[in-house]
Amino acid sequence: MTSAEERLSLQRERRWNQVWALAPYGLLALACAVSLALGTSDWPHRLGTLALVAALALWHGWFVVGHPQWWERGTWAMTVYFLGLLACTVLLVLRSNGFLLFVPACYVLAFVTLPGWLAYAGVVVANIPWLVLPGTDFRRTLITLVTVTPLAALIGWAIRAMEREAIRRREANSRLVAIAAENARLHAMLLERAKETGIAEERARIAREIHDTVAQGLTAIVTQLEAAEELIAPTGPVRGRLGTAKRLARTSLVEIRRSIEALRPGPLQDARLGDAVQQAVTTWREQYGIPATFTVTGTPRPMHSEVEVTILRATQETLSNVGRHARAGRADITLSYMEDMLVLDVRDDGIGFDPLSANGFGLTALRQRVRLLSGSVDIESAPGSGTVVSVSVPMIEVE
Repeated sequence: MTSAEERLSLQRERRWNQVWALAPYGLLALACAVSLALGTSDWPHRLGTLALVAALALWHGWFVVGHPQWWERGTWAMTVYFLGLLACTVLLVLRSNGFLLFVPACYVLAFVTLPGWLAYAGVVVANIPWLVLPGTDFRRTLITLVTVTPLAALIGWAIRAMEREAIRRREANSRLVAIAAENARLHAMLLERAKETGIAEERARIAREIHDTVAQGLTAIVTQLEAAEELIAPTGPVRGRLGTAKRLARTSLVEIRRSIEALRPGPLQDARLGDAVQQAVTTWREQYGIPATFTVTGTPRPMHSEVEVTILRATQETLSNVGRHARAGRADITLSYMEDMLVLDVRDDGIGFDPLSANGFGLTALRQRVRLLSGSVDIESAPGSGTVVSVSVPMIEVE
């Protein structure tokens, strides 16, 4: 069942509930009309009957129409309602036989409003108006009720059983819809991860091909040019040409190596995570001239490549922000291997900022990358109080 079908089913159920709630008004109006049409009482008596009918209508409107959430749940409220309903019905029957037309509504309302076994007790006591009617043959009426009451209880039980089955099926369909939606989400996530993995593998393959072909070829060209320089005169146009060619080859080799580094995860290609983070910290310290320490706690374990790349990029992004914005005198970086989480903490003693205003592209991209691993990025900072950035991701070890 789709969500649209589920909404349609709920709308149908609400409409039927409204029918059950409003149907007694129809029977009450019919009984009142019959009583007024066939009755021979004077107008004061009729006005008293109308007042009692109005009181019963208001009583039903408050408890049933106005508070449908109480049905079969508010035990005390519904018990009080049903006793009041029965009392009003008895008084109306005593005033006019025409209100016997309303008594079947009491059987229905017993199952609509009363929870559990109280509904069956309500069906039994709903017979009282038949027994209090003046001139009733008590014995014959009692025999009739002994036959009718079990039938009414059976019908009520069947209706309630069908309602429970309908609710059970709707809930089961809702769970199936939720499961299908979750499966679709997981399938899309798996496809996205597979796509990312395929892209990463293809980039790594291209990097290896460039390294093993073009880079190695340029290295060999530089070597041959250096050897050729030793075989010619120290001055002259040929040596100048060779020097130019050697410089061009070295420049191209540098560009090729930059392209290779851009295609693969950089320091993680041949190093452990701790070593890669240490290298990033060292490079940052040399670039900005700010003292920085790096500490590893816990027992290092090989992590899934996506986890390691995320932690490394987090280190580079946070240190870059410290160097460009924090005006810090020092920075402390801690990589913690916990039982089920890997946590990177970057602390600085800089000028601080309001974390709510941290919406730069780099930090946003970092949050998105960490969120893909079901991790979190927490920032603790205030103007003049330094900053602590904590990046936590689940431990996903290499299988």
